[in-house]
Amino acid sequence: MEQRGPWTRHAGTMSYGTPRFQVHRDEVTGPDGRPGDYDWVQAPDQVRVAALVDGQLLLIEQYHYLAGVLWQLPGGSVDPDDDGALSAARRELAEETGYRGGTWKGYGFLHPLPGLTDCRVHLWRVDQPASGPAAAESSEADLRVLRVPLPQAVAAVREGRLRCASSAALVLSLTG
Repeated sequence: MEQRGPWTRHAGTMSYGTPRFQVHRDEVTGPDGRPGDYDWVQAPDQVRVAALVDGQLLLIEQYHYLAGVLWQLPGGSVDPDDDGALSAARRELAEETGYRGGTWKGYGFLHPLPGLTDCRVHLWRVDQPASGPAAAESSEADLRVLRVPLPQAVAAVREGRLRCASSAALVLSLTG
């Protein structure tokens, strides 16, 4: 038995799993005192990087299988081989855009879907990284790197063109 705030977890099972995620069902007593099941997904933490180069923000335009074409900040999963979220952020930025180095600053993390997953998205900013060759994964063959002035990126959030929630949050945090 495990107490989680007003919830009590009595037992749990993994009903489905792949190398990318697992689906769990926990037997719980909810805040109202009633027993029930709580289904949730375990997935690796993610990273998003706001890379500013000569006053412009690097954005990725890519077709996503479930969401269609999106503008978002460079990013991806924190892999088991990574030495933490910063290592993953550096790797993802280099793979997707070719940019490396620069001055890095952490912006904390967000829980993108707290009722469904414990996954976190770690947010990073890097100023003046240096250009180099990209090495995108084969599933990212349609990825395009855009250089957008920060005010235009903020407008894209407000107009619904930049719809990745963690990317939008990080872009808006750069203005304050």
